[in-house]
Parts: sequence; C-alpha cells; structure tokens
Amino acid sequence: MMFSPDATMRVGRLAFDRGTAVLEYAPEFIASGLVLNPRFHAPGRDLVRAAEPPAFQGLHGVLADSLPDAWGEELLRRRAGADGIAYATLTALDKLAWVGHRGMGALVYDPELPTGDHDDAVDLDLLSREAYGILSGRDSDVVPELERLGGSAGGARPKVLVAMNERGDVVAGSDEIPDGFDAWIVKFRGPLDVADIGPLEAAYAEMARAAGLDVPPTKLIRARRGKRAYFATRRFDRAPGGIRRHVLSVAGLLDTDWRTPSLDYRDLLGAVRMVTRSQPAVEEMFRRMVFNVVAYNRDDHTKQHAFVMDDRGRWSLSPAFDLTFTGGPGGEHYLTVNGEGADVSLRAITAVGAAHGISERTVRAVMARTIEAVAGCGALAEAFGVSKRTAAEVTTVLRSQIERYASK
Repeated sequence: MMFSPDATMRVGRLAFDRGTAVLEYAPEFIASGLVLNPRFHAPGRDLVRAAEPPAFQGLHGVLADSLPDAWGEELLRRRAGADGIAYATLTALDKLAWVGHRGMGALVYDPELPTGDHDDAVDLDLLSREAYGILSGRDSDVVPELERLGGSAGGARPKVLVAMNERGDVVAGSDEIPDGFDAWIVKFRGPLDVADIGPLEAAYAEMARAAGLDVPPTKLIRARRGKRAYFATRRFDRAPGGIRRHVLSVAGLLDTDWRTPSLDYRDLLGAVRMVTRSQPAVEEMFRRMVFNVVAYNRDDHTKQHAFVMDDRGRWSLSPAFDLTFTGGPGGEHYLTVNGEGADVSLRAITAVGAAHGISERTVRAVMARTIEAVAGCGALAEAFGVSKRTAAEVTTVLRSQIERYASK
C-alpha cells in the first residue's frame, strides 16, 4: 500500500488456490492497525480466502476494485494479443500485475508488468479519436499510450489519467503527479454514447452541486478543432505532494456482484453509517439517492458509490461521481428505493429517510432543492454546449420527473 512515495507498507502476499484468491497479511500491516475493508476482522496471521463472487474473478472484493473494467479489459486484450498471449489464459493475478502501480487508490501490486518508455506530453484529441476507433474494432498505434494512461481506471467509457495545472496544461499522470499539477480523469466518448456525452456530464455535475451534493471539481475541455469536448473530473484518490488514498467501492465492501441488482438504498445508507459512523455522511448519501431518482440517473450500482481511507485508517464517504442521464437494467434503478425500482414514490423516499433518522421536514427540503436544481438542466445544457436534440430528449424526461415529485 502506497500512501505517498515516502510512505509505503507491504500489505501481504496473494496467491490462488483452486481458482480462489488467498491473502497472507504481512507482519508490518498487521502491526499497523489498518484494515483493507472495515467489514474484515483485524488482520492476523490466518490466511484469508476470497468470497468467490464470479464478478471478482476469484479475488477478494477490495482487491477486485483494482481490476481493469470494460475499457481496461479491451486494452489488455490488445496487449496480450500483441505479445502472442491468449487473453483467456490471463488470471486475475496477471491483470493486477498489469495494473501495477498505476491503479486507482493506494493499493499497488508487485511484480508489475513494464509499460515501456513514454513521453509526458498528452494529445487528448488524438487519444480520444483512437479510443473511439479501438472500441469500434479498429487497430491503433497508440494502444500502449492509452494502456499506460487509462487502462487501470474503472468504467466502460474510455478515459485517461492525467495531471493538469491551473493554466490547463495536461501531461501524463497515471502514477506520479508533477509539482504544481493535480490528478484528473478525462473521459472520452464511446461508440454507444451520445456525441455530446462530455457536455451532458458536465451539466449534470453542475446540477448535482446545485442540489447540494459533494462533487469533485470538474472541467469541460474543448478539442482544438471541431465540436468535441471532454469531461474531466479531479481525482479524489490523489492529493498534492504525491499523497494517495485507499478507495473501496460498496461492491468491494460487501463482496457483492455490482452487475446484479441486489441492494436497496436503505441498505446503502446503513453501510455508510457502519463505515463512516457519521450522520452527515448518511444524509449526503440520502441527497445522492434523491438526485439519482429525480435526475434519472439509474446506473447507480454498487461500484458507483465508494469510501476513502487515509493513512491513519479514517474512513469517509467519497465525493459523488459518474452522474449523468442514464437508464438502468430494464429501465429501473440498480438500487431500489424501499423496494421500488422504476416509479419510485415519495412515500418510498420518505421511508428510507425515516429508517435513518432523517425527518420528513428534511426530506421535503432535500426534494425541493433537488427539483429546483434539476429544473435548471435546460439552461445548463445550453451553457455547456449540449446539442438541441440531446437536450430536448433529456429535459422532456426530467420535466416529467419534476412534475411527478413537485405535485406531491
């Protein structure tokens, strides 16, 4: 575990036994008093076997958080093919070695596969164009560059991990961050996305701030030529001075398959309370639930929510991320609201709040602020350059959502 270049600690050794990962903790990690997952018992000398959900490829959920997601898997498939290796033969340990020190959070893996020499310069327009081509099935000469900069980040959309300063200068930033720069994620459009997904996500981030959510700083980076624009968000797992923070998704916390709807927001707020022991954090998650419902963000599965731990073992709720207009499985939310997944009622929202000490008065205040924020979507879409076609599609749905809840 690397909290900074000068503060590293060996967590342990990982091996596979008949397809299941087994973790042996290192003495120094046992002595530290830290835990990878607050649901685990304090680290000891006993071997810890993974719970084996198929989504985690035999790993413990907390370690599976480091695995490349859909975009990274595609890049790794290309890398394996170029090296003459059958992709199907790669194990989860091979994939963690590929991530190495470039992953999100503070967990790093040795030995790591080398990524070769590279230039610090970053051409976002080139990378965006080539990433789109890769997901469309074309070959590309910049696969190694995309692999180095973005393969370790989670999610289905192509992205790169960069460093950016206040002037907007962009350089490589998948591992070390130069002085005077902050760590950012820049997301590109995939073949299944609307052409203006970047401006739309930027509008949603601003809308979420207006609703009172804790959202990290974001930017919309315009292409040098043409109408493309890339959504960028500052990483909450990095801080100035090379500081890294351990990040744990709710899927990793609970060892649950995020692809299968199996959790209710009532349970999620309970998990927030258990990890953070903070009523303000519980209320923050309640605001996110309300925003996701009213703003039609139904891709709200358990990898879309996370916790952050510092080097002293203190846990907090991460800022909100991946907020945009999107449907879930069968048009429902991944996370139900007091058992309701599609046409979520105000009664269900209120019941979740009541179960966690949130009064009806606070529920009404949160609903009112969220409705007011979502009502501003049209103006924000125009300000960020969302096309009239996309804006009309989104605002039509959101107008219906507002009418549904404002009339209660």
